[in-house]
Amino acid sequence: MATILQRDGFHGARIQDIAREAKVSLRTFYAEFETKEQCFLALHRELVSQMTGIVRESLDFSKPWKDVMRQGFQVYYGALAAYPLFTRAISLELATLSEEARQQRDETLEDFANLLIELVERGRELHPDIPSQSLSVLMARGLTGAVTELVDRAVVRDEIDQLPEVVDTTTEMLWRMVTHVEPANAASAPKAGGSGVEPAADGDVRR
Repeated sequence: MATILQRDGFHGARIQDIAREAKVSLRTFYAEFETKEQCFLALHRELVSQMTGIVRESLDFSKPWKDVMRQGFQVYYGALAAYPLFTRAISLELATLSEEARQQRDETLEDFANLLIELVERGRELHPDIPSQSLSVLMARGLTGAVTELVDRAVVRDEIDQLPEVVDTTTEMLWRMVTHVEPANAASAPKAGGSGVEPAADGDVRR
């Protein structure tokens, strides 16, 4: 399926071609998958699992923390750019094929968000000297949404090969989310433009 998908795209892929490439009969194919879509979804699950493992294994946490973040995004975007037809299929087909496909897409995005949370916590443990905060679930989902939008935009514009160019931008987004820590007394500080005074009960003001 991966080979045919790379050659013909999802809609151009034919079950007989997939079976021929796999050197199995059509009966064997249908014993495993009822439809071409099910085969595609199985391939997607397998490649997502491999991608997650590759990203984890590629990270060298002995390097400066921001460089580790950049390294992770380089591996991710580099893999998408290396397989443009598959990236296009993921971007366009998973969101429209069926309810099962959309659900698998949502689960994948949630797994990506959880991976970000996991890797940020690893970095915080190894770099306690850098003021930082945990990546909340909503923050991770927000960054995942931004990454997805960048990928979808590249697909629509036929610029998948340019995805590695957004590595620095995405790295900076994550870095600022994690290291922008409000001072402990920020809540008690006067707001910008304020006078720093408050009215007293007797009508006077006190600082």
